[in-house]
Amino acid sequence: MTQKAFIGILFLFLTTLLISSWQTTGFREDSHATHNCPFKHSVADTNLNHLFPRISERKFDSLFMMNLSFLSDGFDFPVGKPDAANYYRALKFKQQKHLGEDWNSKKGGNTDLGDPVYAASNGLVTFSEDVCCGWGKVIRVAHFLPNHSKYRYLETVYAHLDQIDVQVGQFIQRGQQIGTIGTANGRYTAHLHFEMRDFVNMSLGPGYSDDFYGYTDPTEFITSYRPKK
Repeated sequence: MTQKAFIGILFLFLTTLLISSWQTTGFREDSHATHNCPFKHSVADTNLNHLFPRISERKFDSLFMMNLSFLSDGFDFPVGKPDAANYYRALKFKQQKHLGEDWNSKKGGNTDLGDPVYAASNGLVTFSEDVCCGWGKVIRVAHFLPNHSKYRYLETVYAHLDQIDVQVGQFIQRGQQIGTIGTANGRYTAHLHFEMRDFVNMSLGPGYSDDFYGYTDPTEFITSYRPKK
């Protein structure tokens, strides 16, 4: 067998394995009813084309160096800016193996449908698409943290959106509206699924997992890295 044929067979095997893993580890059927938030995450039929951002991490340094005004100067909350006024975390990071946070209006139900979603910090939009079903409309943003002692880059993920107001390759500022709270095309009660990742450009992921590698607690990080007054 030639080396080229072997590589082709290996690629096919790994692709099949990835699809199989994705189908079995997608969104779990976890009810949030115990947290007064009666929506569920369901199995997503995301395809391979939606797994990764559209801009390679290898390009980040050069892109940000040409756009220095968009380096991160701190983080705010993505709803009720800047301090999440009138919102609460219906599901917290790691609660029920959740990889992010679910944000809801304190008014309950679908009262927050169409409410603004804001960029948590200055950054670069790397993904902006309707992924369908389990995820709905999703925005991913890369953030360059020039003055942080631990992280050079972080990524934020905003999911289940009703509307997307930005596009891939666009630089955005902290507090800028990037979309609106949605229901993942009618799949759930309106809320924002918000993730923060210290492993940038991972696959979109399952939303729930026993493995928290590459993810960080959004509220904990935002609270520790607020903009200087």
